Amino acid sequence: MALVTTAEVCDANPQLILSGELRALQPIFQIYGRRQVFSGPVVTLKVFEDNVLVREFLEEKGNGRVLVVDGGASVRCAILGGNPVVQAQNNGWAGIIVNGCIRDVDEINGCDIGVRALASHPMKANKKGMGEKHVPINSCGDQDL
Repeated sequence: MALVTTAEVCDANPQLILSGELRALQPIFQIYGRRQVFSGPVVTLKVFEDNVLVREFLEEKGNGRVLVVDGGASVRCAILGGNPVVQAQNNGWAGIIVNGCIRDVDEINGCDIGVRALASHPMKANKKGMGEKHVPINSCGDQDL
């Protein structure tokens, strides 16, 4: 299968861009993990400074899916770390996009998975289990998914 770039997809589908069916992430996300390019069916999660639901999702079989986490753009703690990313890799997830922070960057960069996040932060998240699964989420002020 030939690699098709995001720019080529955008160029070939102006009608989908106009209708809002095709969108691209704003260029504010840092690239982590060994997969520079990834795609797959999307599942969404909305949390704020809590990573219990993130871990629960990544314990499931990924089947090539991409987890998109609206972390409220918080930069006060990390909602994703090395252990869940290793588990996601082992469970067949294609990638994880976090509108928030991650930690354990060296460990994540060694994993064969794609990860995008705003930044890294050394402090861990809360463990209250608060959040919403499979909901429309916002990233950078735009409803994305």
